[in-house]
Amino acid sequence: MFIEDVRSIEDLAEGETATPEPDMGYELRTMDGSRSEAGKVECLVRRGPAIYARTTAGEEFAVTGTSGHVLVPLSF
Repeated sequence: MFIEDVRSIEDLAEGETATPEPDMGYELRTMDGSRSEAGKVECLVRRGPAIYARTTAGEEFAVTGTSGHVLVPLSF
Protein backbone atom coordinates (compact mmCIF):
# COMPACT_ATOMS: atom_id res chain seq x y z
CA MET A 1 0.00 0.00 0.00
CA PHE A 2 1.18 3.52 -0.78
CA ILE A 3 0.85 6.61 1.40
CA GLU A 4 -1.49 8.22 -1.13
CA ASP A 5 -3.95 5.33 -0.53
CA VAL A 6 -4.32 6.15 3.19
CA ARG A 7 -7.29 8.45 3.72
CA SER A 8 -8.37 7.39 7.22
CA ILE A 9 -7.07 5.36 10.15
CA GLU A 10 -9.23 2.41 9.09
CA ASP A 11 -7.34 2.16 5.79
CA LEU A 12 -4.46 0.49 7.68
CA ALA A 13 -4.74 -2.56 9.91
CA GLU A 14 -2.91 -2.58 13.24
CA GLY A 15 0.84 -2.68 12.50
CA GLU A 16 0.35 -2.39 8.74
CA THR A 17 2.57 0.07 6.85
CA ALA A 18 2.24 2.27 3.78
CA THR A 19 5.29 3.44 1.84
CA PRO A 20 5.88 6.45 -0.43
CA GLU A 21 4.88 6.09 -4.06
CA PRO A 22 7.64 5.56 -6.66
CA ASP A 23 9.39 8.87 -7.43
CA MET A 24 7.77 10.52 -4.38
CA GLY A 25 8.96 11.37 -0.93
CA TYR A 26 7.53 13.09 2.11
CA GLU A 27 8.83 15.26 4.90
CA LEU A 28 7.06 16.20 8.12
CA ARG A 29 6.21 19.63 9.45
CA THR A 30 4.56 20.70 12.64
CA MET A 31 0.88 21.58 12.33
CA ASP A 32 1.61 25.32 12.37
CA GLY A 33 4.37 24.90 9.75
CA SER A 34 7.02 26.38 12.02
CA ARG A 35 9.37 23.41 11.98
CA SER A 36 10.37 20.47 9.79
CA GLU A 37 11.35 17.20 11.42
CA ALA A 38 14.68 15.53 10.63
CA GLY A 39 14.72 12.91 7.90
CA LYS A 40 12.31 11.91 5.18
CA VAL A 41 9.31 9.65 5.77
CA GLU A 42 10.12 5.94 5.32
CA CYS A 43 6.56 4.75 5.96
CA LEU A 44 3.30 5.24 7.79
CA VAL A 45 2.34 2.68 10.42
CA ARG A 46 -0.89 2.22 12.38
CA ARG A 47 -0.59 1.82 16.13
CA GLY A 48 -3.96 1.53 17.85
CA PRO A 49 -6.19 4.49 17.04
CA ALA A 50 -3.40 6.56 15.44
CA ILE A 51 -1.11 6.62 12.41
CA TYR A 52 2.57 7.48 12.80
CA ALA A 53 5.18 8.46 10.24
CA ARG A 54 8.57 6.77 10.68
CA THR A 55 11.47 8.88 9.39
CA THR A 56 14.90 8.00 8.04
CA ALA A 57 16.27 9.55 11.26
CA GLY A 58 14.62 6.68 13.18
CA GLU A 59 11.92 8.76 14.85
CA GLU A 60 8.13 8.41 14.74
CA PHE A 61 5.63 11.26 14.73
CA ALA A 62 1.83 11.11 14.86
CA VAL A 63 0.11 12.27 11.68
CA THR A 64 -3.38 11.94 13.13
CA GLY A 65 -5.00 13.66 16.07
CA THR A 66 -4.93 17.23 17.33
CA SER A 67 -1.15 17.35 17.71
CA GLY A 68 -0.40 15.43 14.53
CA HIS A 69 2.24 16.45 12.03
CA VAL A 70 1.58 17.32 8.38
CA LEU A 71 2.91 15.15 5.55
CA VAL A 72 4.46 17.36 2.87
CA PRO A 73 4.85 15.63 -0.52
CA LEU A 74 8.15 15.99 -2.38
CA SER A 75 8.38 14.84 -5.99
CA PHE A 76 11.76 13.63 -7.22
